[in-house]
Formats: sequence, structure tokens, C-alpha cells
Amino acid sequence: EALEFASRPDVQEFYYASEDDRERARAERRRRLRIAVVGGGPTGVELSGELCDFFGQICGAPDGAYQHLREDVEVLLIHGGAELLPAMDRELRLRALEALQGQGVKVYLNTRLKEVGQDYIIVGEKGSDAVEEIPLAVTVWAAGNAPVPFIKELLSQLPPEAAGSGGRIMVDRWLRPPTYTKESFGSIMVLGDVACFESQSKFDTEPQALPQTAQVAGQQGAFAARMLNRGYDTDVTPPKLHAPSSTEAFSLLRVWLIARGLEEAPGFNFLSLGLLAYVGQEEALNQVMLGNVPLFNYSGKFAFVLWRSVYLAKQASSRNQALIAFDWLRTEAFGRDITRL
Repeated sequence: EALEFASRPDVQEFYYASEDDRERARAERRRRLRIAVVGGGPTGVELSGELCDFFGQICGAPDGAYQHLREDVEVLLIHGGAELLPAMDRELRLRALEALQGQGVKVYLNTRLKEVGQDYIIVGEKGSDAVEEIPLAVTVWAAGNAPVPFIKELLSQLPPEAAGSGGRIMVDRWLRPPTYTKESFGSIMVLGDVACFESQSKFDTEPQALPQTAQVAGQQGAFAARMLNRGYDTDVTPPKLHAPSSTEAFSLLRVWLIARGLEEAPGFNFLSLGLLAYVGQEEALNQVMLGNVPLFNYSGKFAFVLWRSVYLAKQASSRNQALIAFDWLRTEAFGRDITRL
């Protein structure tokens, strides 16, 4: 829609006779093609890179449908921190900034979003009272989400010590929040982005909350499923297998768990497998880890191949894997299909 609005005659210079009118038309056309992404984490960085790829293809020669707009498109990335991708090592953070700026992305660091209007945003540098109004067409929020009303309601029913950072819920090693009564303890499990699970490695001076990422949520979901499927009694600490009935005493699952020393449920341990981020132009950043032990970092085309491989492997079905792989091949061969946008 922004591309169509920017192609209308009323924002083309040839439509006007005076130089002032031409300048106003040029400024309005560029406003309609200016997109701001708020948040310099993996989501914001990857979206900025994908937008550059998208505009580079549909506005580029010789087949781009909007070649006449290639000089007017602008992507802004606004981040409140001093560096992009704060969870990654410094060399990768610097490479992310360099790659995005090389594609024409205007990066604002140490900058807070003050206001979002219909066709503008107001930003200000941290520690300064000065603000800047930026006219634009689209603002995309990629700086995290507030808890949904259900979580706020749940927190209101839990004791004060259940409140974690950012509206999250504190949980113990078995993903259970504190409750007011002993009878209700263990009846709730909290996982994913809303769970504030603190852990401390030998590299940390104090416990740190796990990041709100799909990798953490996926491992917590698998842990919760094992707890339920194995029939642990979550009312006690540590959770133990329920006392068996006459028919369950020699069940294969129970015998297998006892033989492995799992009569008591082990607590949740997050195993970090590294961090990946796409930065555009078929270049990615990879920080490969095993738990808290960093192995190696690399960026470029090879990192992009690994990023796509992991993306495919994480799909829930072979059908999705085939469709995504075909879509990539089709885009590479024939360009992007923008008729359905």
C-alpha cells in the first residue's frame, strides 16, 4: 500500500510547475516510503534486513515493479541500547551494525521512542531533552510485548514474591509459581515468555533471568510435557512419582523411570545452542554455544546457510519444510510475488 501511495501522480515532481511544490511532493513521496522498526534485538535486526532485501528486489533493475522509487525508500532502526543484538558477542554486534548501515538502514542507537502518531514518530536521545519528529508511513514495534490481561489477572491472584521483571511470573526449578496456600501450590505451571526463570552460570556474578526466546520456550514446553506425561506429583518439592495403584506398580514407564533414577523429577536446565540472526543480503550472524560454553562465532554467507538450515529444521512438519524451501527457490529464480500483498 505504501508503494502504491508513493506511485500516485500527486507526489511526482512532473505534476507541479513550481519548485516549492515539487519539493513538497518529493518530501511526501519519501515519507510514504519511510518505515521505522523499533527494537534492535534479533526481531528488529532481521526485519530490517528482510525489508532491505524486499525493497532491493522490487525496486531494482531490470525487473523491479517499482524501480522509480528505489532512491526514495528508507528503513530506520531505532534502538534504546548502545549496540544492536545485546545478547551476542561484541564482534557480531559490530558486524550487524556495519551490515545494516551498508544496506542503507539508518540506525538510531541510545534512542527512545517518545510518541507514535498517524504519520510520524517522535524520538529522543537517552539522557537528553532534545527530540526529533520523523515523518513516515509505517512503524513496526519489535521491542518486546507487555503481558496479556490474563497474566496480569493471574499475578493479582498470586503473592507479591511471584512478580518478576517486566511483568513476568517468578518460577522455581520446576516452573511452578509461588501461591498463597499449600493446597494450590503445584497446580500451576508457567513457561515461555511469561516465566521469569533465574539461573546462574559460572560466568555470572548473580542469577540472570532466561531470555524470552523461542529456544527457551521450546525447552520449557518439552520439560512441562515430560513432567505431566510421567505423572509426577507437582504438589511436593521435589516432584515425585505418584504412589502406584495395583495396575501401575509394574508399568513399563514407571519401571523405566525408577531404573534411570528419575523417581524424583530433575529441575529444568536450559541448554543454549547458540544465537542466530539474519542481517540481509544473504548474510547472517552465528554465535555457536553449548550451554554456557561459547564455541565459535562467524558471519557471512556460510552463516546464512546455517541460519536457513536451522530455520527449516525447526518447522513442525515436512509439508511446511517443503513449502518454505520451494518458496525460497521460486523467489531466487523468479523474484518475489507481490501480487498478494
